[in-house]
Amino acid sequence: MPALASNSLHTPSIANKTECLVTNGTGSFASLAINGGLSRKFHGLLVHSTRPPMDRLLTWHHCSETLAGQCLDARQWLNGTDIQRANGEMFLISYSSTPMPTWDYQVNGNLLRKELFMVPGQATTILRYTLLASPATSTTLTLQNSVHFRSAEAHRDRLHPSDIESWIVDAKRQSIRYDATELKLGLQTDSEHKDWNADWLQPNVINQTRDLVYPIELEDQGFDQRDSSLRVHEAIVDLTVGNSVYMIGTLEQSWPNASAEYQKAVTARQRAFFADDFANDLAHSALQLIADRDSVNGKTLLAGFPWFGDWGRDTMIALPGTTLVTGQYDTARSILKTFAHYLSGGMLPNKFPDRDGEPLKYNTIDATLWYFWAIQQYVKHTSDWSFVKTELYQDLQEIIRHHEQGTRYGIGMDDDGLIQGGDKDTQLTWMDVKFDGFAVTPRYGKAVEINALWYNALGFLADCAEQFRDDARHWRSRCEQVRTSFQKTFWNEELQCCYDYVADGTAHDDIRCNQIIAVALPYSPLSEKQQHAVFNIVYRQLYTPVGLRSLSPTHSDYKSHYYGALHTRDLAYHQGTVWAWPMGPFIDAAMKTQNDKNFAANLLRGMKQHFYSEAGIHGISEVFDGDAPHAARGCFNQAWSVAETLRVIAQYDLKVPG
Repeated sequence: MPALASNSLHTPSIANKTECLVTNGTGSFASLAINGGLSRKFHGLLVHSTRPPMDRLLTWHHCSETLAGQCLDARQWLNGTDIQRANGEMFLISYSSTPMPTWDYQVNGNLLRKELFMVPGQATTILRYTLLASPATSTTLTLQNSVHFRSAEAHRDRLHPSDIESWIVDAKRQSIRYDATELKLGLQTDSEHKDWNADWLQPNVINQTRDLVYPIELEDQGFDQRDSSLRVHEAIVDLTVGNSVYMIGTLEQSWPNASAEYQKAVTARQRAFFADDFANDLAHSALQLIADRDSVNGKTLLAGFPWFGDWGRDTMIALPGTTLVTGQYDTARSILKTFAHYLSGGMLPNKFPDRDGEPLKYNTIDATLWYFWAIQQYVKHTSDWSFVKTELYQDLQEIIRHHEQGTRYGIGMDDDGLIQGGDKDTQLTWMDVKFDGFAVTPRYGKAVEINALWYNALGFLADCAEQFRDDARHWRSRCEQVRTSFQKTFWNEELQCCYDYVADGTAHDDIRCNQIIAVALPYSPLSEKQQHAVFNIVYRQLYTPVGLRSLSPTHSDYKSHYYGALHTRDLAYHQGTVWAWPMGPFIDAAMKTQNDKNFAANLLRGMKQHFYSEAGIHGISEVFDGDAPHAARGCFNQAWSVAETLRVIAQYDLKVPG
């Protein structure tokens, strides 16, 4: 796809909310606004996962460039009570995400290219600067590097001398150290010729700090927008036309070969998973979400950047589109085994802890049932029944037995064969917001997608039993019971769709996107006629170009925007806010009921436009406003959003129009 237009780069209200991301496969990342600035507290050049994939620490915060005497900085900071900008983005002429985040600047005829990448598996970020053209044979490039040592989700209004008294600069080692963390900053070229001078500054808050302002945090999140950054390193480079210099930030003991790592990064990005450009770009985006999990010496899948860790539900939904359609079968097996390792009481964890020592959380009724679907998809792509038999089959049987007999949070099978769980104070389904002590969308009792997933899980377990020459009669009989009860309990004859949930004897007829899952799953408890009816009502009331609304606009509780302070956003999170990931089940349902590839492909046009031009460039956001124009909100690169879009494009060979 072409580079972004200059008006997007030069308009702060757009550029500050349009972001880039690179990751290294351990949970560490680098992220900036596309104008090169810092517009949220999670932005930085080296955000290091100290215990992969979480416990993230910000170290190398920013590199401010000056080209031929003109500052290219796009950050914002406080000058007294006024917000000040360097306006360096005015010299940006293009931004592109391939093969890596790339900025082109032009100052008085000097054309400079900046590229950002990380070294896979290492806590190392590299900025590559190349002088493409100049009125002279060379020009001066000044690089000023700022650091911070804080958790990724934190911020500091202002650094004081007491904050930095233990930040130790060691010029000989080219490093600054805080406790056990040592950040090294250095330069390399493609040749042995050294054409720069670099100086380290002893930490001094008087003249080396910036009181930064983060527009996204205040405007979109309602958080305090101020932070600090300490300038500690400066390099002055005599850069000649056609040559490159590499600015390196690393926590590793040894320096990388920056030129070699750059070539590896370019080569890796050139790998073609699909002939279709959109599918191929989605694949590369999805693979950025795979990370190491030290606790099991295996792989996991992060729910999204820049703040999410690994969640059971998100991982299982995202696994097929991330690992299977891209042919990463070893990674898929590793992730499935990682989560099997943490099975407890027939349940997968809802969320792994963000910090070492925190407990696992099992407050989910659906993550474990999505596990069956992920394994079902694994078999579909690989025909590897042997892995399922040796590594997972016993666990799958135990999960079903625990659900039949009952487990945590009142989760268990009722006499009619359906799964129920929770109460009015719990949040166990994916619509799991709890605000000020109460669940905004409680959905306790019997939820429609939970029982659709339960029916599908039983069907797949019966398939496994038959494949392994076990007795499948119990599971087939249970399937029939569940299907009959599902029809009786959830079908709303008047509205010709499904009730959303049934609790305390009351069936709730909110029109939500959950019911589309009952159509989409390989084993559907709905008749063909009912599947068509559900698809039609979801299409009419919930479909948007970037996903499905979580609640119909006709409902009195509908919230049209997801914006502002946390309590405001929590109250809107599942009350009309558009979610991208249900577009996957929606396309499944469209293909089941309409069987029209062109129709399905056109349903994804808005998603393609968003992927290339909004929020996280080459990513798909977590959520969007319920009302048009459906502004992107939440996490800017969400695993299940990307993965489900890619899965259905690959599965049905869809050619999404530009």
